[in-house]
Amino acid sequence: MRTNWNWLEGVVFISSCVLVALVLGYLAVDAWNTGSGPPDLAVQVGTPVAATNAKEWRVPVTVTNHGDTAAEEVHVRVSLRGGHEPKEETEFVLAYVPRHSQRRAWVAFREDPSPAGVEAHAVGFATP
Repeated sequence: MRTNWNWLEGVVFISSCVLVALVLGYLAVDAWNTGSGPPDLAVQVGTPVAATNAKEWRVPVTVTNHGDTAAEEVHVRVSLRGGHEPKEETEFVLAYVPRHSQRRAWVAFREDPSPAGVEAHAVGFATP
């Protein structure tokens, strides 16, 4: 038994087949070009912002993963420098930083971080 297709059914069928082929092609190219290198984390500190109560300062921190593998449980330490010794330190943990992406977080300090300077680095991470 042969059924006649409506023209709209034909257009939807062909466009669906093309879309599925494009998605499968993209996934194949991405899998072929993706390396298996470890996570490569870079931490950047933004401009400090005074809190509304003026008793603390908040600093944005961006963690970027340039590597080919995701990183889990990323521990980041942020230090407020006052000379050679850190005046104040704080840490936070990011649950997951996917490959070739970035995550943002905020830390708080009691002292003004502007003149002293803020340093941040990733202390450790796990791979999934």
